[in-house]
Amino acid sequence: MKHLICSFTGAYDNGKITKNADILDFTDLCGCGMYLDVHAEAVLLSSIKPYAPSGLHFIDNGNYHYMTRLFASYIDTPFDLFVFDHHTDDMPPAFGDLKSCGSWIYDIKKENPLLKSCFLIQDASDLEKYKPSERPLYISVDKDVLSETVLRTNWDQGEMTEEEFFGIFTGLINKRHIIGIDICGEDVPENDSSKNDAFNMKILQTAGPLF
Repeated sequence: MKHLICSFTGAYDNGKITKNADILDFTDLCGCGMYLDVHAEAVLLSSIKPYAPSGLHFIDNGNYHYMTRLFASYIDTPFDLFVFDHHTDDMPPAFGDLKSCGSWIYDIKKENPLLKSCFLIQDASDLEKYKPSERPLYISVDKDVLSETVLRTNWDQGEMTEEEFFGIFTGLINKRHIIGIDICGEDVPENDSSKNDAFNMKILQTAGPLF
């Protein structure tokens, strides 16, 4: 199966990751930057339906991490969610019912009855608290969990090393039944994307064969 790129900012335009990918262009979609209005959500849900939930999905920078909630809405069996993220993304919406990149974990836990557990890892030491189950797993990666020495994102970042990340990530895909994986955390398009592209390619080489 081809991997999917959801392009909101053009961050992937010069990357090797675009080769052999299916690309959905949302650069002209209004109502989706950080906050998601009802119209934009309907467009996104319809667009990703042929690709959801299974597969490897690249979803641009952290402003669009709410895409995980949309992909997971197509999961039809009880499942667990494992999230790499420097931020909790578990705050109630700031503006009424307007969903956002900072509320998506709060929203998915509230509205998706098939989600049975959600584990957030912000530091490698957090893995000591993880209690795996036999349920299928969906993995969501925000690269801002990584140190700035690894790559740069458009948000403040954690301290996880590349070795720590791939040790945990590889362990999950080797031991659990993986439904799907999404990755966000690109930098703004005008900045050098070579480190992000190399990291994305390593994700693809590691997890791509699953799908």
